[in-house]
Amino acid sequence: MAKKKIVVIGGGITGLSSTFYLKRELEKQGLDYELVLLEAGTRVGGKIETVRRDGYVIERGPDSFLRRKPEMQNLVRDLGLADELVENATGDNYVLAKQGLHAIPRGSIMGIPARYRPFFKTGLLSASGKLRVMGDLFLGKQQVDGADMSLGTFLRARVGDEMVDNVLEPLMSGIYAGDLDEMSAEATGEKFLKLEREHGSLIKGIRAMYNETTAKQSTESTFLTLRQGLATVVEALEKELSAKIIKKGKRVHKISKQARGYELTVTNQEKLQADSIFIALPYHEIMPMFRDDAIFEEIGEIPAASVATVGMIFPKDAIKKDIKGSGFVVSRNEDFSMTACSWIHRKWPHTVPDDKILLRAFVGRRKEESIVELADKAIEETVLSDLNRIMTLNQAPEYTMVTRWRNSIPQYTVGHGQRKEAIFEEFRKAYPGVFAGGASFDGVELSECVRQGKDGMEAVLGYLEKLGVQ
Repeated sequence: MAKKKIVVIGGGITGLSSTFYLKRELEKQGLDYELVLLEAGTRVGGKIETVRRDGYVIERGPDSFLRRKPEMQNLVRDLGLADELVENATGDNYVLAKQGLHAIPRGSIMGIPARYRPFFKTGLLSASGKLRVMGDLFLGKQQVDGADMSLGTFLRARVGDEMVDNVLEPLMSGIYAGDLDEMSAEATGEKFLKLEREHGSLIKGIRAMYNETTAKQSTESTFLTLRQGLATVVEALEKELSAKIIKKGKRVHKISKQARGYELTVTNQEKLQADSIFIALPYHEIMPMFRDDAIFEEIGEIPAASVATVGMIFPKDAIKKDIKGSGFVVSRNEDFSMTACSWIHRKWPHTVPDDKILLRAFVGRRKEESIVELADKAIEETVLSDLNRIMTLNQAPEYTMVTRWRNSIPQYTVGHGQRKEAIFEEFRKAYPGVFAGGASFDGVELSECVRQGKDGMEAVLGYLEKLGVQ
């Protein structure tokens, strides 16, 4: 009998972690299956890409992962890299709103105040805006069970437009690069919905959460990375899997169902066979593989936003008027092209020589993506112009690195959950043994992607076990 074959498509963190755990589980169970990961490009890692030069560690994509979510930490430990973990340095974060930088009030969680005194002192909101936020305490439950709505609609009803525009939207946009008034409340605001369900108020729920957190006070930081950058994880995964499993330059053009298993048409019309497939790609890259199946067109798209990151190195004395924090996000109501900026030399001091500073700005988000297509120099000049409106930079950057991520940030618009389930149901009915996961579906944070990779591993092995092909 021919050896059974598992194919993972996509070499981002979801596909890599899925393949890593598949390999480990196959070895543990003594299963003699063929395992292959197909990557269309010349490198693996997806949006994880680290540049190391002259004592700097500069991330082109994400710079860290959340400590409170375990999956990425577990992967790091499973790779034997726990000693390389580094915590972020603490510091105030700001919102650029009302033509100035304002520190996010202490004692707030997800932007919602748990402590009243810092909230009432903030300049982010007018007096009437603050009173409108307090109205949340008396509204009771507002959401309709089973009906999705935009997160903007939900939050505006609870805490008012000013709070949404000046605080919550900038914070959420920093995660999704999206428009709060389009984003699905079920898919992106589940924690807010849960607070309302359980407490009848966001503030009451946040205060309960805050009291519980402070009762077991921890000095742990919010974010973690690796000493030499997140690419350390990718490099370890690539070494573990080797060229025997990872095949680069292999773009999958079509997946066809056969009497038994599937046929994949890849680069140069090469044909590969598979008994089970896990696809870890953006949805807009998955749809063409099933172009003969009209149902995917009928389900609709999962749109994606384009963004760019701009890393700039300066001498330490280049900034004459500075903020004390580690970065800021920008309200859409401000006339700025930047959406956020991080003081990397403060957030991750180990990544920058002592006599230098590294700023990392972000441009582009849903409905504001044209800037991403400008020339590098034009993007740099735009960012410098924005920065000089809130601080004083008296020197040009010594080095600038612009990285474009086109159609890279999935947009979980209203109805996302239903679309996702319709896609998975079509796979279950029409393509048994084919599974999908990754940022397009159930979370964009690195741990969420690793979780989906492990889910894919379990789904593939569960399917093959049911077929009795062990």
